[in-house]
Amino acid sequence: MSLQHRGGGSAVILAGGRGTRLGALTDALPKPMLPIDGHPFLEYLVWQLRASGIKPIVISTGYKGEEIRSYFGDGRRLGTEILYSDEGTPLGTGGALRRAAALIESDPFLVLNGDSVCEVDPHALLDAVMGEMLAAMTLTRVPDGGRYGAVELTPDGRVAAFRAAGPAGKPALVNAGVYALRREVVDLMPVPDPVSLERDVLPGLRGRIKGLVSDGYFIDIGLPETYRQVKRDPRPLLRAVWRPDNLG
Repeated sequence: MSLQHRGGGSAVILAGGRGTRLGALTDALPKPMLPIDGHPFLEYLVWQLRASGIKPIVISTGYKGEEIRSYFGDGRRLGTEILYSDEGTPLGTGGALRRAAALIESDPFLVLNGDSVCEVDPHALLDAVMGEMLAAMTLTRVPDGGRYGAVELTPDGRVAAFRAAGPAGKPALVNAGVYALRREVVDLMPVPDPVSLERDVLPGLRGRIKGLVSDGYFIDIGLPETYRQVKRDPRPLLRAVWRPDNLG
Protein backbone atom coordinates (compact mmCIF):
# COMPACT_ATOMS: atom_id res chain seq x y z
CA MET A 1 0.00 0.00 0.00
CA SER A 2 1.68 3.22 -1.09
CA LEU A 3 1.29 6.52 0.73
CA GLN A 4 -0.13 9.40 -1.26
CA HIS A 5 1.49 12.77 -0.66
CA ARG A 6 -1.62 14.98 -0.49
CA GLY A 7 -0.34 17.21 2.32
CA GLY A 8 -2.15 18.71 5.28
CA GLY A 9 -3.00 17.47 8.73
CA SER A 10 -1.15 17.21 12.03
CA ALA A 11 -0.33 14.28 14.28
CA VAL A 12 0.32 13.32 17.88
CA ILE A 13 2.61 10.36 18.55
CA LEU A 14 2.10 8.85 22.01
CA ALA A 15 5.66 7.88 22.91
CA GLY A 16 5.64 7.97 26.70
CA GLY A 17 5.61 4.28 27.57
CA ARG A 18 8.49 2.49 29.26
CA GLY A 19 7.67 -1.00 28.01
CA THR A 20 7.65 -3.09 31.19
CA ARG A 21 7.32 -6.34 29.23
CA LEU A 22 10.65 -5.63 27.55
CA GLY A 23 12.56 -5.82 30.82
CA ALA A 24 16.13 -4.53 30.80
CA LEU A 25 15.84 -3.42 27.17
CA THR A 26 14.16 -0.20 28.35
CA ASP A 27 16.32 0.51 31.39
CA ALA A 28 18.30 3.10 29.44
CA LEU A 29 15.87 4.01 26.63
CA PRO A 30 12.13 4.55 26.32
CA LYS A 31 10.47 1.80 24.30
CA PRO A 32 9.97 3.89 21.11
CA MET A 33 13.72 4.62 21.01
CA LEU A 34 14.79 0.98 20.79
CA PRO A 35 17.05 0.63 17.73
CA ILE A 36 16.06 -1.03 14.47
CA ASP A 37 18.65 -1.10 11.67
CA GLY A 38 20.55 1.80 13.22
CA HIS A 39 17.54 4.05 13.81
CA PRO A 40 15.15 4.33 16.77
CA PHE A 41 11.78 2.71 16.12
CA LEU A 42 10.10 6.10 16.55
CA GLU A 43 11.98 7.47 13.55
CA TYR A 44 10.09 5.11 11.24
CA LEU A 45 6.83 6.73 12.35
CA VAL A 46 8.28 10.17 11.68
CA TRP A 47 9.33 9.05 8.18
CA GLN A 48 5.86 7.68 7.54
CA LEU A 49 4.17 10.94 8.50
CA ARG A 50 6.71 13.07 6.63
CA ALA A 51 6.06 11.07 3.45
CA SER A 52 2.40 12.11 3.58
CA GLY A 53 3.04 15.76 4.37
CA ILE A 54 1.69 15.48 7.91
CA LYS A 55 3.07 18.22 10.16
CA PRO A 56 3.59 19.45 12.71
CA ILE A 57 4.20 16.24 14.63
CA VAL A 58 3.71 16.48 18.38
CA ILE A 59 5.56 13.77 20.31
CA SER A 60 4.10 13.10 23.73
CA THR A 61 6.95 12.03 25.99
CA GLY A 62 7.16 10.52 29.44
CA TYR A 63 9.74 8.03 30.68
CA LYS A 64 13.22 9.25 29.63
CA GLY A 65 11.66 11.77 27.29
CA GLU A 66 14.93 13.68 27.15
CA GLU A 67 16.33 10.87 24.99
CA ILE A 68 13.62 11.57 22.40
CA ARG A 69 14.10 15.34 22.48
CA SER A 70 17.85 15.02 22.18
CA TYR A 71 17.65 12.76 19.13
CA PHE A 72 14.87 14.44 17.12
CA GLY A 73 15.28 18.10 18.11
CA ASP A 74 12.94 20.37 16.18
CA GLY A 75 12.65 17.90 13.31
CA ARG A 76 14.40 19.98 10.66
CA ARG A 77 17.13 17.37 10.27
CA LEU A 78 14.39 14.99 9.13
CA GLY A 79 12.63 17.51 6.94
CA THR A 80 9.65 18.06 9.22
CA GLU A 81 8.51 20.03 12.29
CA ILE A 82 8.43 18.38 15.72
CA LEU A 83 6.96 19.76 18.93
CA TYR A 84 6.91 18.10 22.35
CA SER A 85 4.39 17.57 25.11
CA ASP A 86 5.79 16.16 28.36
CA GLU A 87 3.51 14.09 30.60
CA GLY A 88 5.47 14.91 33.75
CA THR A 89 3.64 12.26 35.73
CA PRO A 90 1.94 9.33 33.95
CA LEU A 91 -1.37 10.50 32.50
CA GLY A 92 -2.43 7.43 30.54
CA THR A 93 -2.79 7.50 26.76
CA GLY A 94 -5.92 9.66 26.97
CA GLY A 95 -4.46 12.15 29.43
CA ALA A 96 -1.24 12.41 27.42
CA LEU A 97 -3.28 13.02 24.28
CA ARG A 98 -5.37 15.73 25.94
CA ARG A 99 -2.22 17.60 26.95
CA ALA A 100 -0.55 17.18 23.54
CA ALA A 101 -3.67 18.23 21.63
CA ALA A 102 -3.23 21.77 22.96
CA LEU A 103 -0.34 22.10 20.48
CA ILE A 104 -2.46 20.95 17.50
CA GLU A 105 -4.59 23.32 15.43
CA SER A 106 -5.97 20.99 12.75
CA ASP A 107 -9.34 19.28 13.15
CA PRO A 108 -9.43 16.33 12.73
CA PHE A 109 -5.89 15.23 13.55
CA LEU A 110 -3.98 11.96 13.67
CA VAL A 111 -2.93 9.97 16.75
CA LEU A 112 -0.36 7.16 16.60
CA ASN A 113 0.97 4.79 19.21
CA GLY A 114 4.73 5.20 19.47
CA ASP A 115 5.47 1.47 19.73
CA SER A 116 3.75 0.17 16.59
CA VAL A 117 3.75 0.80 12.85
CA CYS A 118 0.89 0.02 10.50
CA GLU A 119 0.97 0.54 6.76
CA VAL A 120 -1.87 3.00 6.18
CA ASP A 121 -2.76 6.12 4.20
CA PRO A 122 -3.14 8.80 6.93
CA HIS A 123 -5.31 10.96 4.66
CA ALA A 124 -7.82 8.15 4.20
CA LEU A 125 -8.26 8.18 7.98
CA LEU A 126 -8.68 11.95 8.08
CA ASP A 127 -11.18 11.84 5.21
CA ALA A 128 -13.24 9.20 7.04
CA VAL A 129 -13.98 11.59 9.92
CA MET A 130 -16.99 13.29 8.42
CA GLY A 131 -20.69 13.72 9.12
CA GLU A 132 -21.56 12.11 12.43
CA MET A 133 -18.25 10.27 12.67
CA LEU A 134 -16.13 11.54 15.57
CA ALA A 135 -13.19 9.26 14.87
CA ALA A 136 -11.66 6.75 12.50
CA MET A 137 -9.33 3.96 13.50
CA THR A 138 -7.06 1.59 11.63
CA LEU A 139 -7.69 -2.11 12.11
CA THR A 140 -5.49 -5.00 11.12
CA ARG A 141 -5.92 -8.77 10.99
CA VAL A 142 -3.62 -10.82 13.19
CA PRO A 143 -3.30 -14.63 13.26
CA ASP A 144 -3.59 -14.82 17.07
CA GLY A 145 -6.10 -12.43 18.62
CA GLY A 146 -5.35 -13.48 22.20
CA ARG A 147 -2.70 -10.82 22.76
CA TYR A 148 -4.87 -7.95 21.54
CA GLY A 149 -8.28 -6.45 22.16
CA ALA A 150 -10.57 -7.43 19.29
CA VAL A 151 -12.84 -5.04 17.39
CA GLU A 152 -16.17 -5.80 15.71
CA LEU A 153 -17.56 -3.82 12.78
CA THR A 154 -21.07 -3.21 11.52
CA PRO A 155 -21.80 -4.02 7.84
CA ASP A 156 -21.25 -0.35 6.94
CA GLY A 157 -17.82 -0.25 8.59
CA ARG A 158 -18.57 1.40 11.92
CA VAL A 159 -17.00 0.08 15.11
CA ALA A 160 -19.73 -1.85 16.90
CA ALA A 161 -17.86 -3.32 19.87
CA PHE A 162 -14.51 -3.56 21.62
CA ARG A 163 -13.51 -6.86 23.23
CA ALA A 164 -10.95 -6.99 26.04
CA ALA A 165 -9.25 -9.90 24.29
CA GLY A 166 -9.58 -11.60 20.95
CA PRO A 167 -9.81 -15.37 20.47
CA ALA A 168 -6.55 -17.00 21.54
CA GLY A 169 -4.89 -18.86 18.70
CA LYS A 170 -7.43 -17.64 16.15
CA PRO A 171 -7.43 -14.76 13.65
CA ALA A 172 -8.97 -11.49 14.78
CA LEU A 173 -9.47 -7.91 13.71
CA VAL A 174 -7.59 -5.68 16.16
CA ASN A 175 -6.77 -2.07 16.86
CA ALA A 176 -3.59 -1.09 14.95
CA GLY A 177 -2.98 2.06 17.03
CA VAL A 178 -3.49 4.71 14.33
CA TYR A 179 -6.48 7.07 14.62
CA ALA A 180 -8.01 10.25 13.27
CA LEU A 181 -9.94 12.19 15.90
CA ARG A 182 -12.05 15.29 15.99
CA ARG A 183 -11.11 17.74 18.70
CA GLU A 184 -14.52 17.10 20.20
CA VAL A 185 -13.25 13.70 21.32
CA VAL A 186 -10.59 15.39 23.47
CA ASP A 187 -13.25 17.57 25.06
CA LEU A 188 -15.31 14.48 25.89
CA MET A 189 -12.49 12.78 27.80
CA PRO A 190 -13.20 12.15 31.48
CA VAL A 191 -11.14 13.92 34.14
CA PRO A 192 -9.01 13.69 36.19
CA ASP A 193 -6.04 11.83 34.75
CA PRO A 194 -4.91 9.14 34.21
CA VAL A 195 -7.23 8.27 31.32
CA SER A 196 -6.86 5.43 28.84
CA LEU A 197 -7.79 6.31 25.26
CA GLU A 198 -8.40 2.64 24.50
CA ARG A 199 -10.41 1.71 27.62
CA ASP A 200 -12.04 4.94 28.81
CA VAL A 201 -12.66 6.96 25.65
CA LEU A 202 -13.06 4.95 22.45
CA PRO A 203 -15.67 2.46 23.77
CA GLY A 204 -17.97 5.41 24.52
CA LEU A 205 -17.86 6.43 20.85
CA ARG A 206 -19.21 3.15 19.45
CA GLY A 207 -21.25 3.77 16.33
CA ARG A 208 -19.42 7.03 15.66
CA ILE A 209 -16.03 5.50 14.85
CA LYS A 210 -15.26 4.43 11.30
CA GLY A 211 -13.06 1.34 11.04
CA LEU A 212 -10.56 1.18 8.17
CA VAL A 213 -8.97 -2.23 7.68
CA SER A 214 -5.35 -2.30 6.55
CA ASP A 215 -4.00 -5.40 4.85
CA GLY A 216 -0.51 -3.93 4.89
CA TYR A 217 2.42 -4.42 7.22
CA PHE A 218 1.90 -4.21 11.00
CA ILE A 219 4.37 -4.57 13.87
CA ASP A 220 4.08 -3.89 17.59
CA ILE A 221 7.37 -4.01 19.49
CA GLY A 222 5.74 -4.33 22.91
CA LEU A 223 6.94 -7.90 23.46
CA PRO A 224 10.53 -9.18 23.34
CA GLU A 225 9.71 -11.67 20.57
CA THR A 226 8.17 -9.04 18.27
CA TYR A 227 11.04 -6.64 18.87
CA ARG A 228 13.54 -9.41 18.10
CA GLN A 229 11.57 -10.26 14.96
CA VAL A 230 11.77 -6.79 13.44
CA LYS A 231 15.34 -6.25 14.62
CA ARG A 232 16.41 -9.49 12.96
CA ASP A 233 14.74 -8.60 9.65
CA PRO A 234 13.82 -4.90 9.29
CA ARG A 235 13.15 -5.10 5.55
CA PRO A 236 9.33 -5.33 5.82
CA LEU A 237 9.33 -2.30 8.12
CA LEU A 238 11.55 -0.35 5.73
CA ARG A 239 9.23 -1.16 2.84
CA ALA A 240 6.17 -0.05 4.83
CA VAL A 241 7.44 3.49 5.43
CA TRP A 242 9.07 5.93 3.05
CA ARG A 243 12.70 6.38 4.11
CA PRO A 244 14.26 9.59 2.73
CA ASP A 245 17.65 8.50 1.40
CA ASN A 246 19.12 11.98 1.78
CA LEU A 247 18.25 12.17 5.48
CA GLY A 248 20.33 9.31 6.84
